[in-house]
Amino acid sequence: MTVSQKEITLTQEKILSKDLLLVMVISFLASTAITTQMGTLPLYVAHLGGTKGDAGTVVGILGISALCLRLPIGGLLDKFGRKVILVIGLAVLVADFSILNLSHQLGFLFLLRLVQGGAMGVEGTAVGTLASDLIPKNRLSVGLGYFSIAQTLPQAIGPLIGLYLVENYGFNSLFLVGLGLTILAFLASLFVSDHYQKGLTDCNIGPQLTSKEKIITVPVMIPSLILSIICLSNSGVTAFVSQFAIERHVTNIGYYFTVNALVTVLMRIIYPKFLVTIKMSRLVLASLVFIVISFILVAKSVTLFDFLLAGSLYGIGFASILPIMNAVVLTHVSDQQRGRATAIFSASLDVAYGSGAMIWGFVAMHVGFEKMYMISGVFVALSLGIVVKYRKVIF
Repeated sequence: MTVSQKEITLTQEKILSKDLLLVMVISFLASTAITTQMGTLPLYVAHLGGTKGDAGTVVGILGISALCLRLPIGGLLDKFGRKVILVIGLAVLVADFSILNLSHQLGFLFLLRLVQGGAMGVEGTAVGTLASDLIPKNRLSVGLGYFSIAQTLPQAIGPLIGLYLVENYGFNSLFLVGLGLTILAFLASLFVSDHYQKGLTDCNIGPQLTSKEKIITVPVMIPSLILSIICLSNSGVTAFVSQFAIERHVTNIGYYFTVNALVTVLMRIIYPKFLVTIKMSRLVLASLVFIVISFILVAKSVTLFDFLLAGSLYGIGFASILPIMNAVVLTHVSDQQRGRATAIFSASLDVAYGSGAMIWGFVAMHVGFEKMYMISGVFVALSLGIVVKYRKVIF
């Protein structure tokens, strides 16, 4: 089974149904609650007396925690359905943000981020699987591109909201807003319609959960690996660009995230047109080149314009490569394996962002931010060879 460009572009089936739009709203609200902490959490750690290494750990533990729950949650999604798991994940997020408003100690913050990451892993895997269920299979790549807008827009507004709140109202306001957003997402999840038919898995769930050869395949693992490499490199930007900008005496760095996300959204809208004229493998290779250049430019940035240009280039590259790789994974598995396939794909990103923030935090302590970003660009360049080697298998 392969991703067919003709099938994606020629079919006229409706993609944006009411149910999919509701799932997108839930994803948007929950993601915004999380992204308000992008750029601000390292500042909060410093405010509490922590080091760069502490900041990297607090930021990165979110992804590690999410990773630990992704894979088992994927199996539960396939066994029990999507909605009940989603509601549970959002309920835990609401509880976590409630307690964050009462905590002002670094150790307690670490524990709460651990819980937040687990809940985010549950919520993210559930909404991603719900979305793939609701999108016509022969329009999966395009539909996932649209769905990912709900996850990208928060990256545009979340950091700005977070920085504005911290600068004007203090750190507690950051967590109060996160609480409000997660409450809204929880309430919206109660109205989600779960169209997943779990009858087939009820009698076969045991063998499917233990039969790795059915799910651990090249078309599933290679796209996940490539995205993991990209996100590993980008985790250093996400976690430390605010501090790097301060070192370079650049203000209003929150706009980096905004421009990055807005360019990504724009590219996602026009992305289907690229699929008509450009082979997927070439589109992926071009996207990787844009991403490599963006990291080099971040390392050399000395003005806000430099940072914004770097963010734009990353947005152009990431906008195309994410939905393509996600679609490749999901078109090579059955409907009853989508929960686990989504979990594997998402877990690869969690590994990257979780370990990446911690790794880059310690790297920055020894070589500084500029060399750190140059090294991250080299990692992405290595993935070009992986795409070339496996392009005939996955595309």
